[in-house]
Amino acid sequence: MTGFEIALGTVGRGGAYVSGQGADYDAALARLRERSNGGHNWEDDGLFGVIVGTYTECLQVSLEALAGIGGEITDTGEGLRLVTANTRATEDANIENLTDPAWL
Repeated sequence: MTGFEIALGTVGRGGAYVSGQGADYDAALARLRERSNGGHNWEDDGLFGVIVGTYTECLQVSLEALAGIGGEITDTGEGLRLVTANTRATEDANIENLTDPAWL
């Protein structure tokens, strides 16, 4: 053992879990978009009109800034699953090569 071993089953399950979290994140962001009408529910066009406009703009910019995070979470999970698959394939190829009669 070198200390660089990978627990393939754990990493694979973790990758699936992380990918699911990306979908959950996107769903939560979609719910925020549906609910967000900015400050218009304050029904004030007078003194607070400037505040309502600024609040609404900040809200929209914030939601747009958060839009790509769900995809990155999902991609990270898929990357973990790919690491697992690549490691298994490499280990299988090494075993096959080492048991090849040319090595014996």
